[in-house]
Amino acid sequence: MNKLKALMVLALALVLAAPAYAETQNVKVSGSLDWYAFHRNNYDLNKDGGDAMGAGDSEGTEFFQSNVQVEIAADLTDNVSTVINLVNERNWDTPTDTENFDVVLDLGYVQMKEIFYSPLTITAGRQDLWFGRGFIIGNNNSGWDYQAELGANEYSVTTGFDALRATLDFNPWTIDLVYSKISESATLNTEDDLDLYIANINYKFAEYNAVAELYWISLWDRSTTVGGNQVSSDTETIGGRVQFDPISQITLGAEIAYQFGDYVRASANEVDRDAWGLDIFGTYRWTDVAWKPELTLEWVHFSGDSTTAASTEGYSAWNSLFRGKFWTAYEDFREFVYTTDQTGDQTATSNHNMFQVKGAMKPLEDLLLEASFSWFWNDEDITVGAGQLNDEIGYEIDLQATYDYTEDVAFGLLAAWFVPGDQFTSPNDETATDLVGSIKVSF
Repeated sequence: MNKLKALMVLALALVLAAPAYAETQNVKVSGSLDWYAFHRNNYDLNKDGGDAMGAGDSEGTEFFQSNVQVEIAADLTDNVSTVINLVNERNWDTPTDTENFDVVLDLGYVQMKEIFYSPLTITAGRQDLWFGRGFIIGNNNSGWDYQAELGANEYSVTTGFDALRATLDFNPWTIDLVYSKISESATLNTEDDLDLYIANINYKFAEYNAVAELYWISLWDRSTTVGGNQVSSDTETIGGRVQFDPISQITLGAEIAYQFGDYVRASANEVDRDAWGLDIFGTYRWTDVAWKPELTLEWVHFSGDSTTAASTEGYSAWNSLFRGKFWTAYEDFREFVYTTDQTGDQTATSNHNMFQVKGAMKPLEDLLLEASFSWFWNDEDITVGAGQLNDEIGYEIDLQATYDYTEDVAFGLLAAWFVPGDQFTSPNDETATDLVGSIKVSF
């Protein structure tokens, strides 16, 4: 019986492998070289303390960082194509080990169009996933900085997912079904993995540049342990997005999502999830002005949880999953990438509200200027000891200029200031500053 099974497996492998020797029709090599220079101060919001980036920050933190990518795309016969993208990310320094120059796999997938059924496309392997505006899915942040070499992880380009994706194109309808393995244990035990399932339906209207989509996203978490015991903590997210241009100068949009499922508190109490995420935005464009100015107003809401670890009530804090959209240079990454010295402040990915005013214009054909003011506050009070933190997180000002020197080369300059609100108390209430210069080359 075992020999019969082995022969059947071998026969199946040969059948599947036979088409792999396809003729190469076209090969394209592309890539990018990105260089960044950073000067940062008070990222931990304490000018006299140790920097959240790992060093004393009385004089600020300065470093250079580079991302180098080489991508090879090949078109094969019968609507089959492949993509491989290799990346090196590192801080500039004198290497003390070979990890500084390691090359990692960011993308590696095969795409088969019109397979079995003409509207069906199958994509298998490590691939980018981005749905809508990236409010829920867009960036696999668990893959940032594989080599542990970066000073600014949020600039990492290793954002791919190991996934199987089926896309049904019934223009104007598009249906996507995705399975992704986020985390696999060393023992290959399926009972302690992190798995992602996505069902997304998108419809593009013939008028008003309008689009609507609905989705159901499941994150099955078997990797969490509480008190030495393995527990399940699943997040089910259902939601929808609508975006349209009522007139050519205006874009309006909204996205709302609800999370349910199971959550296990630190006390090992298993409770129900009950969380909300919301994004409402509008943009006005002055199309008759030479500088092409535009103004965007946006409100983003992630619900919070005000209960204690021992509570048996439902858990209402938003799980950010694998969001790809970021609005600010500093606040989006506070207590997510960089820690502060303030006791009790929470990550900006949950229990968080943001109202942003953003403007942009092009005084020259090749020069883009952007400026934003963002105000932040908590959704639910944060309890610390016998008291509560003030819900005013603070505000941030971001200024950015991008100059396209050629079609392939762009220079950038970013300046940002995060001013802590009443939630932060002395000495942990210093203004965090960020100054980033960049050169980006694509080929």
